[in-house]
Amino acid sequence: MPAGRPLTLCAMTLRGATFAERVRAAALAGFDSVGLSLDQYRRARHDGLGDAEMRGLVEEYGLRVAEVETPWDWTAALPDDEEGELLFRVLDLFGCPQFNAVRFVPRPEEEALARFAALCRRAAGHGVTVALEFMPFSELPALRDAWEVVSASGEPNAAVLLDSWHHHRSGDPTGLLASIPAARIASVQLNDALPEPEADAREEARHRRLLPGEGAIPLAGLLATLRGRGVRARMSAEIWSDALEALPPDLAARRVFEATCHVLDEAGWPWE
Repeated sequence: MPAGRPLTLCAMTLRGATFAERVRAAALAGFDSVGLSLDQYRRARHDGLGDAEMRGLVEEYGLRVAEVETPWDWTAALPDDEEGELLFRVLDLFGCPQFNAVRFVPRPEEEALARFAALCRRAAGHGVTVALEFMPFSELPALRDAWEVVSASGEPNAAVLLDSWHHHRSGDPTGLLASIPAARIASVQLNDALPEPEADAREEARHRRLLPGEGAIPLAGLLATLRGRGVRARMSAEIWSDALEALPPDLAARRVFEATCHVLDEAGWPWE
């Protein structure tokens, strides 16, 4: 099956589907790549799929694994602990070029920065970019916090991951985004938000995101800013949604693909 449009179906979209279901749904919808979490990898192994079978399924449907997600926090241990070893094994297995890093553990900033730099150096040996993601309910609550770590690390393979929901809910000004070098934005995760924020941001983020173009996020302005900066980062769709999860995977993936492509086309995004 030929690869579709240059768009990634993130790991947390259709998170309840099996490995085979997600790969099939992504390919049929028109995505050219998928994201994979370490938990999804473990689940696939538990369900009886070996490494060769998983890689074979991805190749059979003309896809690639574009990014790996993990709840593992790089400040909790150095990148050679058990979880870190699994991460790099999975990255190597699929020839994946990006790992999305999060931070939920409080740690002295100097120590945290040293550990992030160590992670980037380890990743560089595998040809992998470390995309640092900020979330309003994490230790890196806004874009400025993630960018400070990436910039201070001095590591050439360190970059920022921009999620439209997190950026919108964090209240970060667009001006900062316009000042970050284009090459330091690794990828963009598109989704939309309810008109009014819920009291529990984490709960809302994990259960009630909307399809791009269906909510309150000014995605056209965000994409215009990125275009103006010359950003050509990989675009992806991450919709944590209980309502979406209730649909058959093939139908859900098609709706996500169509909504995301519509927003990007309306913004005149330069597909490459």
